[in-house]
Amino acid sequence: MSLFGRRDNASSTPASPGDSRSQDSAAPAPSPSRPQQRRITHIAPGTRIRGEVTGPTELLVEGEVEGEIRVDAPVIVGGEGVVQGPITAQVVRIGGRVFGNVVAADRVEVAPSGTLEGDILSPRITIAEGAFFKGRVEMKSDKPEKTARPDRQDKSEKSEKSEKAEETRRPREGGESGRSTKASVEPGKS
Repeated sequence: MSLFGRRDNASSTPASPGDSRSQDSAAPAPSPSRPQQRRITHIAPGTRIRGEVTGPTELLVEGEVEGEIRVDAPVIVGGEGVVQGPITAQVVRIGGRVFGNVVAADRVEVAPSGTLEGDILSPRITIAEGAFFKGRVEMKSDKPEKTARPDRQDKSEKSEKSEKAEETRRPREGGESGRSTKASVEPGKS
């Protein structure tokens, strides 16, 4: 018996397709209904790319990219990664350095080791303590903006009108006609 419970003779001879031993020793074949493994495009440290990077898969940048990145998946700029250009993706996580505007459909995260010099447009933004950020932030989602409900608007308009009416009904300081409401007494007359 071998170390992992396989029979010695099964592991030493290749199994034929019709052999009953093929069930014991062969790895199971991937079924078509199984979800595919996560696919990642990796730009390794020491690699420099100039131009446009586009695609549907997740992107991990640990090297250098000079140009635009437009990906329909998350983009991760690792600790050694440098991007000089705009990034547009679902999620952008920055642990390295990015010099360009960042647009994310879901969120932008800047880690404590991250540097971002550019504007951010995303519904959710996290900038960790210790991170460097220089730029503008606009938090805008794709969801339609809520408009003020008419009944609330009417109530606020009614309250403003009632406040103005109340002000006109209150006597002004010094009386309605501007005369003092205090009785004035002349000296010598009682």
